[in-house]
Formats: sequence, structure tokens, C-alpha cells
Amino acid sequence: MKISRAFLAGFLVVASACLAWAADVRAAGAAAQLERDKLPGRQVKVAAICIGFGGEYDLKLKQAIEHLHTAGQNGVDIACLPEEFAGTKAEPIPGPTTEAVAELAKQYNMYVICPIREQGGDKQYNTAVLIDRKGQVAGYYRKIFVFWGEGLHCSTEGVKAFDTDFGRISILTCFDLNFSELWQQCDNLDVDIVFWPSAYGGGSPLNAYAILYHYYIVPVGAGNIIDITGKTVKDIEKPCPKQFIATLDLDRAFAHHDFNREKVKKMLDEHKGEIIVERNLSDEDLAPWWLFKAVKPGVRVRELLKQYGIETLRQYQHRSRQQINEARRQGKKI
Repeated sequence: MKISRAFLAGFLVVASACLAWAADVRAAGAAAQLERDKLPGRQVKVAAICIGFGGEYDLKLKQAIEHLHTAGQNGVDIACLPEEFAGTKAEPIPGPTTEAVAELAKQYNMYVICPIREQGGDKQYNTAVLIDRKGQVAGYYRKIFVFWGEGLHCSTEGVKAFDTDFGRISILTCFDLNFSELWQQCDNLDVDIVFWPSAYGGGSPLNAYAILYHYYIVPVGAGNIIDITGKTVKDIEKPCPKQFIATLDLDRAFAHHDFNREKVKKMLDEHKGEIIVERNLSDEDLAPWWLFKAVKPGVRVRELLKQYGIETLRQYQHRSRQQINEARRQGKKI
């Protein structure tokens, strides 16, 4: 086939324009994010940016911004910075730090948890600010159990939950680790992930809370992202030192053996190749729980559980607590 010079010239113009557009996109840092509707379950990509507490403001903010560029270029949905990562000079919300971070959140269409020392009226707090994909302040959490010598006020607002477009999250900070009632409150609020910006690593108590309350924990001290099974997530991306990225499936769900055996058998028989049992009661783990996971794109475990009248383990525990406590109050037998 003979190609005219005019056609070739036009083609080259269009090709050049496309290449220029692609270069502009790369320069702007645009990144492909998860297409959750085309994946099994309910996937979200999280980043723990573990650059440490405090330090010289300009240097630490610059370091944080570089890390947020990296997170955005890796398609992260939500990135979390450490407790008071840019030093301990108090500022309002919004303020210079949240505004700088908000630019990156907007550029990369990602949520960012930005912990600062907040000047809230005449009081100062250790505060984690949630910035949404459009660069707007979506909420904040003030540290409840302030560490000895911080010189800050303690929150009177309690544990909070924040609804995002991928799931429900809470934030707890550093010394909050030591007070189990806060972690149970996160469970009461029905969250999928607890983010824990901190000045240290945390260790095994975090693993214990994760399995006890069936939510993911994203610690931002050492980057040891923790699965709902209580185990540290193995499949971690490390695009640069001190940044840890994991893809978490918020649709995975536990269910108790109680009252569910026949319903679960029917569900599994009718949806072979769509969902699997990741774990069950075994010699290694005597908890009488199933853990279900969707393996076919578009399939949601939690939708199927509802369809077959199967409560999640959390729903079962919450209902049991409420109904048994009510029976106790009324002096009735169970």
C-alpha cells in the first residue's frame, strides 16, 4: 500500500503530540491506580512512609514530599507519614505542612495521613490529619494517650472512623498502642484498616490487635504492615528505602463455625472457582473460623455472605455482645 507524504506528515504530527502528552503525564507524575471494579474482592494500595519522628522542618518536609511523589508514581491509594514527621513546631489546620502535602494528594489522586503538632486555639495536640484525593482536609485524629513529657493536650474527642472511597479507616498514634480500649473502639466502629503513625516500631501487640479485631494495621514506625490474620504481610513493595507498599483486600472475611456449617457448604458448592477458604480450624490454629477470599474478578465475598445469611465474625461477635448483655440486664437466660 502506498502512503502519501501528506498522510505521513499528518501521522507524524499526531504521533508527536501523543508522545508529548505522554511525557507531560510522566512529568506530572500520573500513575495507574488499581481498577478495583475489575479485580476480585475490594483491593486498596497503602504506603507506610517510615521517615521517623521530628527533625529539621525544611529537610523533613522535603523528604516527605519526595516520598509522596514515589508513592503517587506507584499508584498508591493512601499514604501515611509518621507521627510529627516534620518537627514539633505547632501550626493550625490547614497550615503550611498540610497545604504542602495536600498538593501531592491532589496531584496523585491519593489520600494522605499527615501527622503534625496542631495549634488548636489556645491548645496544642499531636494530630494526624486526613487529606483526601482532591487535596481537602477530610478529618483529623488527636492523640488520646499523650506520652509523658510531650507537653501537649490530650484529646477529648475519642477514637474516630473515616469513610473513604475504598473502605472505613481509623487512626491511632504511637503511645495509644498500650491501651486496648482504643483498639476495641476501632472494632466497634467497624473499620477495615487502622493506621498507626508512630515514633517506634510497635511489635507484637499490633499483631495481636489485628487478629483479635480482624482489621489490617498499617504501622508507620517500622513499616511492618499487618494482615487480618495477625501476621506481617510478606508481599511488600519497597520502591525506595523507608517506604513500604502493600495491596490489601478489604473484602476478605472471617466467619465462625457456629450456626453456619450448612450455609457455608452450600455457598462454596454453588460458587466454586469464585471464592476460596484461605484458612480453617487446624492443629496450627484452633480458632473455629473460616477465612474467605474472592478469586474471580468482580466477585465480593461479603456480598455472598449476606446473600447466604452468613454473618461475618465481627457481626456475630457484636450481635452476641449486645444480645447477651441485654439478657443479663433483664435477668433472662440465654
